[in-house]
Amino acid sequence: YLSMILFNANVYSHDEADTVIIKNGVIEYVGRYENVAGKLPSLKTIDCQGRLVIPALTDTHMHLLGLAKTKTWLDLRGTRSIEELKKKISQAAGSKQWILGRGWDQELFEEKRLPNRWDLDEAAKEKPAIIVRVCGHLAVLNTKALKLTGLLDNIPPNLAGYVEVEDGKPTGVIVEDAVDYVFKHVPEPAKEELKNAMRKVLEEAASYGLAELHAMSATAAEIEIYEEISKPWLPQAFFYATLEDAPTLKSSRVIGVKVFMDGSFGARTAWLRQPYSDDPSTKGKKLLDHKKLAAIAGSAAKQGLQVAVHAIGDAAVEEAIKTVEREGLRNLRIEHASLTPPDLIERLSQNKIPVSVQPHFIITDWWIVQRLGAERARWVYAYKSLIEAGITIGASSDAPVEPLNPWKGVYAAIDRGRNEGLPIFKASPNEALKPEEALNLYLGGPMLRNSQPRRISEGQKADLVIVDAFDVKSIAKTTHVAATIISGRIAYKSAYINIE
Repeated sequence: YLSMILFNANVYSHDEADTVIIKNGVIEYVGRYENVAGKLPSLKTIDCQGRLVIPALTDTHMHLLGLAKTKTWLDLRGTRSIEELKKKISQAAGSKQWILGRGWDQELFEEKRLPNRWDLDEAAKEKPAIIVRVCGHLAVLNTKALKLTGLLDNIPPNLAGYVEVEDGKPTGVIVEDAVDYVFKHVPEPAKEELKNAMRKVLEEAASYGLAELHAMSATAAEIEIYEEISKPWLPQAFFYATLEDAPTLKSSRVIGVKVFMDGSFGARTAWLRQPYSDDPSTKGKKLLDHKKLAAIAGSAAKQGLQVAVHAIGDAAVEEAIKTVEREGLRNLRIEHASLTPPDLIERLSQNKIPVSVQPHFIITDWWIVQRLGAERARWVYAYKSLIEAGITIGASSDAPVEPLNPWKGVYAAIDRGRNEGLPIFKASPNEALKPEEALNLYLGGPMLRNSQPRRISEGQKADLVIVDAFDVKSIAKTTHVAATIISGRIAYKSAYINIE
């Protein structure tokens, strides 16, 4: 349906409105039902039964093909020990040529250590196994996988420091560039399999109320698959390509390039100004300096592209800001911006640099206070301070790192680990958001140049969500979507919504 009437609704940010009329995919009327009763065109109608109607949501940072691929992988989230990890790998070993898994976190393990190749060998000796940590910046390979990727006997010079070695032999633990390197040796699933998996991801996104996805580190193959399966009523993807692929891509959906300034807190590769509190021997990894970033951003600007800079640690965020200050760049956005003490918040604000944040990290990084110390951790995921400084913020999942479901992120931004008793709440209770503030982070904002936050107003594209809640204050992590409308078409509908 490109035209319909939603009535008996609680329309977000409109105190009096209870009706929205959509004509040809565009919002034609927002207001009281009584003002148009008797003059209504004969269109399909949806009785919202008092439910909240909001603009459709945007995920400003996720990995579309990565999420599609991991749908076929072993899900290792919530694993509580290396013994349990080995059992899961062993059970999966029978059916696959390569055993691939993702989502484990050694901070949850009884053994309080990283797994290594010998652990994996006990679970799967005959088949190659690669298990990626929840953050995506660290992985462990068994001996067979080390052999097939060439790392067992010969570590390329450019990967020195990214492949852990003890007594001259790799332990199986790899980080950052080495993770990308090994996956070049893993056979790709068949294209049809990837198309089906990506279609399922888009349908899942629609079921959460998402209408727009910003897909990071995209390759030519990923964009081709998306363009073959995309439909106007499915969530629309925009791509930030890898540095290697960007120059060759002609799709109008490619709007930027993605680069890395540092790694992750979980792998202790996020680049900090001061050493890690729980490992004073390291400040993390600097993967790019401001000169290189300036060259990349300058070249991207000539092609009309944005640069999305992954910067998690305070040193990395500062380096990105420094580049903007020195070069006067206007095409940079910072991905994550996880550790932002007051001096960096002020500079982000002064330079009008937008940031893309991932609220569910608050829950997943439950160990962050120990890793950074309470004083620094006060400024981790400091969303309230960023909002108050007038910084443009878009929220996202970073899926498959975190669940795609944006309502889990909204809830994390509101509750800030209070319900789970997390130390981060004690370190920074003032950074918890009000429900409206948390929801607004998912309404797009000018994360893409020339775009505005989605609003429910006349003349706007009809991208709407009927939420299974009666007002914003009743949003919780269990919030479900009753229906998603993209460009005036039903993208998703639950069983209890009737169209008449």
